Amino acid sequence: MKKVVTKDLIDNLSKLAKINLTKEQEEKYVGEFSAVMGYMEEIKNINVDDVQETSRITKEENVLRKDVVKQSLDQKEALKNSKNTSNGYFLVPAIFKED
Repeated sequence: MKKVVTKDLIDNLSKLAKINLTKEQEEKYVGEFSAVMGYMEEIKNINVDDVQETSRITKEENVLRKDVVKQSLDQKEALKNSKNTSNGYFLVPAIFKED
């Protein structure tokens, strides 16, 4: 098997993921990812000609409840216990930041 995973690849992936890796971690991941890729090569070579295709391996089915329309909270009642509201909506802290 040729070595597909290199230090350069790990370095590039870590930069894309914005993860700082030490040289020891890079070496470790080269070995681990190479082992995984080798295992994938083994799986690709398994003969499955006599294996019947299946979409499910059990006879279980989803059990769904009936969809029943019920009375819901009105907007004022839904917001009454919230500390922060504005114009009929919940106010929550911003989760997106600009880089």
